[in-house]
Amino acid sequence: MKAKVLLLLLMLGLAYADSSISARDALCPIITLVRQIGVFVAIVMLSWAGISFMTSGSDPMKHKEAEKRLEYVITGILILIMAFYIVARMFAGVNVLSGGDCLWV
Repeated sequence: MKAKVLLLLLMLGLAYADSSISARDALCPIITLVRQIGVFVAIVMLSWAGISFMTSGSDPMKHKEAEKRLEYVITGILILIMAFYIVARMFAGVNVLSGGDCLWV
């Protein structure tokens, strides 16, 4: 178990032999990964909601379900945007939307 955690930390760029790395620079790979996963899930869910909306036909139950799914997707996207805004405000200098100290933007 400990080896898996260490391997994960190495993959994320957190376990450096150099002790001069700052905590903000160590967070860049994690924030990047979370952002990419969030955007991928949002795209998949938005596509699924759109397809279910188009295939609902004249069935009002399916139409209502697809409408609710679309509402959840839009709410999730807004939460995702606000989460990155909060992270940007918490860690001064990490601008998650328009560039900054991290190379992942």
